[in-house]
Amino acid sequence: MLLHGDGTNGAQNNTFLDSSGNSLSLTRNGNATQGSFSPYGSNWSNFFDGTSYLSLATATALGTGNVTVELWFYPTDISATYQNLYEGRSAAATNTGLGVFQYGQTIEIYGNGLKVSSAASAFTVNTWTHFAVVRTSGTCQIYINGVASGSSASYSDNFTSTTRRIGTNAANANAYTGYISNLREVTSALYSGTFTPSTTPLTAVSGTTLLTCQSNRFIDNSSNAYAITISGTPSVQRFNPFGTATAYSTAVIGGSGYFDGTGDYVSTPSTSNLTFGSGAFTIEAWVYANALGSFAGIFSQWPDNGATANNSYTLESVGSIMYFYWVDSSPALYGPANLGSIETGVWTHFAICRSGSTLYPFKNGVLGTTTSITQTLNSPSSNVNIGGAVAGSGMWNGYISNLRVLKGTALYTSNFTPPTAPVIAITNTSLLTDFTNAGIFDNAMMNDLETVGNAQISTSVYKYGTGSMYFDGTGDYLFTRTTPDLVLGTGDFTVEFWINLAANLVSFAKIIQMGTTGDAFTIETQSTTNVLTVTNFTSTVYIASSTALTNNTWIHVAATRASGTLRLFQDGTSVASAANTVNFTNSGNGIYIGSSSLGTAMNGYIDDLRITKGYARYTANFTPPTAAFPNTGPV
Repeated sequence: MLLHGDGTNGAQNNTFLDSSGNSLSLTRNGNATQGSFSPYGSNWSNFFDGTSYLSLATATALGTGNVTVELWFYPTDISATYQNLYEGRSAAATNTGLGVFQYGQTIEIYGNGLKVSSAASAFTVNTWTHFAVVRTSGTCQIYINGVASGSSASYSDNFTSTTRRIGTNAANANAYTGYISNLREVTSALYSGTFTPSTTPLTAVSGTTLLTCQSNRFIDNSSNAYAITISGTPSVQRFNPFGTATAYSTAVIGGSGYFDGTGDYVSTPSTSNLTFGSGAFTIEAWVYANALGSFAGIFSQWPDNGATANNSYTLESVGSIMYFYWVDSSPALYGPANLGSIETGVWTHFAICRSGSTLYPFKNGVLGTTTSITQTLNSPSSNVNIGGAVAGSGMWNGYISNLRVLKGTALYTSNFTPPTAPVIAITNTSLLTDFTNAGIFDNAMMNDLETVGNAQISTSVYKYGTGSMYFDGTGDYLFTRTTPDLVLGTGDFTVEFWINLAANLVSFAKIIQMGTTGDAFTIETQSTTNVLTVTNFTSTVYIASSTALTNNTWIHVAATRASGTLRLFQDGTSVASAANTVNFTNSGNGIYIGSSSLGTAMNGYIDDLRITKGYARYTANFTPPTAAFPNTGPV
């Protein structure tokens, strides 16, 4: 997470805009919010929770020739005996391919028994590591971060397997816990000695048979374009080994609306711009579900006042399928048009188009089964809802990005490539919600934040840039849901920010609280001694500063953990340290900035808040940053 707090004075995340030429009035309901997490941009990974995996029923048999399999992995748990990263064998204990296992801090390659092993302690938990195994003329060698690790060994068998597993083994056991990014399988020996791993996402070089774990969805980017099956709940994440390649830009990255499934939606009064009659139309959007229920609306014109749903329509998920329903004037429910399956934790592009009397349903640009439609779609008494089918029910739990509605145009009637950049208002665009009006947004592009109370941008008091985030001490805070990226776990980390506190401190006022149960990570003030402490949710103190805070002054605060030592710094000077191996699970209701789930709010300003996972930026006294944190870079 990276929050600069720059922007327009008083800006929050609560005002939603229609970017079509109609500029329809949009009303926020519940605590719907918006931010910078979107389907666009490069540098992705997949997170596996220890029960989930990906599989390919059809893949390339690698034969007896040279082979390279490489990937980046970030293990969050190395306690399990074996965890499988990549499975190229058709069955366990066979020599039909390569089985790549994490065993503690060692990587081992298996066929029918151990074939080759890396050196002991080849990598560490909660750290990105590049791994490659290369078979050259029947001999296998492992490379860790570009350096040969362990001894080479013979493995010259014919790799006949045409199946693959990622995150588990051939028997769907020994599941992996952590991230995998940019997995590439190539039918040549790419490396023959020490090399520098790529600092950018891998490409499909000559001989590439599989290239995955690098997109906003589960897809094979090799020329084979093999189908990938999802098992369990793996998820697509921006957290990756390369850092941030592009500074956040609404034109390049766009944004998303976030709806928590408990009453959040955005609505506009009924308008002729969104009553399609019997004419052509297009509804399209990228969606990312956190959870799926009995039904949840993406875009609906459906009565929310108990009226008969004559001539209404809705695009909604029902269980694990996305459907388009409509009603005639009888009324009788028609359809549905089936747009395809929907999974959690992945960006998916859906589109429904009508041309003539035919509905064309698409998932990720692939045309499904067309459906006949003769009804007019004209429900003048109905509000139009985004993120809810009917007010108070059918609420969407997740993100919606780039929702665009065209009246009079069927934009797609055959297979197409889903948008790779934010869509714009084209001819006949009736509604375009790009969700880019957030005042406080994450420059790391991983989180959408809710501005609660009067939490807002202040351009009168700031350290760097053009503004800071202001909290008045009476219920203001920022909130975002807990994601795998915001779980600090047992590894190294850095949480840092500039703070300017008002004169009246609240006892145990929370500056940041990551989680609401168990071992949450918290930085808070204690007014009785006017110092900072690092605690858990129940205020068990891990370390406490011995240096009093000065009010109405900008102070740089950093909490780091490196190799089991927790440190607290003020203005670059170490003010406390202690041994600490706590597993900060950050579980519970989410992440709070400027207050806590218990309402203990701070009064003051925060500027340039940055959370770094897997890396302790400071382990000794340092000079505080002399400029705003950069928006791009490897860490």
